[in-house]
Amino acid sequence: MAEGCVFCAIVARQAPASVVFEDDRVLAFIDIQPVTPGHLLVIPKRHATYLAELDEEIGAHLFRVAQRLTAAVRAATLR
Repeated sequence: MAEGCVFCAIVARQAPASVVFEDDRVLAFIDIQPVTPGHLLVIPKRHATYLAELDEEIGAHLFRVAQRLTAAVRAATLR
C-alpha cells in the first residue's frame, strides 16, 4: 500500500467505495463524480502510479475486466 494513495486505501477498505467487482488482481467501483451514468473505475490491487508500471498480465486482465463491465453497464443502462 502506498502512503497517501486513495486507491490503495479503497483496496484496503480504509476508504469507502461502492464496489461492483473484485478478484485477486483488480477492483472495480463506481466513481463518486461520474462523467456518465454507470461510470466505473477499474484499478489494480497492487499499487502502480503509471500504467507502464503494471505487470503485463495484470494490465491485460484489468482491460479484460473493464471490457466485460462496460458491456454489462451498457446493457443495463441503454434499455
